[in-house]
Order: sequence, then structure tokens, then C-alpha cells
Amino acid sequence: MVAPTLPISAPLALVAGIALVGIARWAARRRGTRWDALVALRLGDVLITEVVGVFLIGYGVGTLVIPPESGPGPASAPRVAGRFAAVTNPRNLPLTLGLVTAVVDVLAHVDLRGVFLGGHSTRNALASYFGWETSVIAAIPAGGIGQITVRDGLGNMVPIIATADVDIPVGTRVRVVGARHLTLVVAPLARPPGTRPASA
Repeated sequence: MVAPTLPISAPLALVAGIALVGIARWAARRRGTRWDALVALRLGDVLITEVVGVFLIGYGVGTLVIPPESGPGPASAPRVAGRFAAVTNPRNLPLTLGLVTAVVDVLAHVDLRGVFLGGHSTRNALASYFGWETSVIAAIPAGGIGQITVRDGLGNMVPIIATADVDIPVGTRVRVVGARHLTLVVAPLARPPGTRPASA
């Protein structure tokens, strides 16, 4: 059986893969923006652009080890029969290595403890907003509760409650810096004039 290949050379696959990983991580640092949603293609904690890049890197490395044009190999080479013959065939190393590295990348970003135990799901959901920059839509008194907007999984801006250690008026740009009692904690990007800290 002929090993499945992509119409791309090993060096090009490596360069494209590294470029995609770099672009995905750069865009992911701008959480809550369209860079994060449309360039990094965030799906929960997984960056689809990065996964594609990692696949290309694995495919490129596999192609360097066993080039597709090197022929079917010795006639005496053992053949693996059965359902996994295509995966275990050494001629398919580029594709197999690409898929394995992509799966490893996905697993490295997914919180398996939260998936299997379930009890950490709320905290993990809040942690996904850490570092986001957004705006206040309902004034937040020092130590009290107000509202900010965040982008949901569909890319829509939705309101969510938040707290802060200083008074933050409506319209202030803020960054999510943590969570407190299942409520997001925000801090102004530039401290608004005339604000006061929360009382101890």
C-alpha cells in the first residue's frame, strides 16, 4: 500500500509548522480579542492553529527520516496485517508522527483532571479568562461587584460579574487578574483618577 503523503516538502512543512505555532502563541496572548478567536482559533484551552502547526512539524520530521520517494523498502520487510496496518507501516511514518504530535499537543493543553473529576470545571472556566483585557459596563465599587464583558465560545460579547480592589467607573479598560470566590477580579489598565482602594 502506498503511504499517504501531503503535497509539501519536509523543509516547507517544518517552516510552516514553526510559523503557525509562533503565530498561534502570539495571538493567544491577546486573550479576549479577535486575534485570539480568529487567528489562534481557540477552542477551550486548545489552539487549533497551533495543533495544525505541530502536526506539520511532526510530518516534516517524519519525512526527513523516511522520505516518501525512497521506495517501498526491502521486499523482506515484515508487514503488519490488520486494522492498524496503515499506522504501523514504517512508510507511513510522516503522517503517523504528525498525528501523534498533534494529539500530544492537544492533551498538553486540556486539563484532564477537570475533565475526569468534574469538580474543577468552574475554576477552570474562570481561569480561561485570566489575562483578558475588556471594558467595565457596570461600575465596580472597591471590594464590591460590577460587570464586565467577555467573549463567549461563539465570539459574542456577554456580560459577567466581576470585582476589584479599587473603584472602577463604567467604560474603563481593565485586565482580568484572578478570581475570588468564583468571581473574576479585574484591575484597571490605567488607574482611574479619584479612585479609592477597598477598605481592609
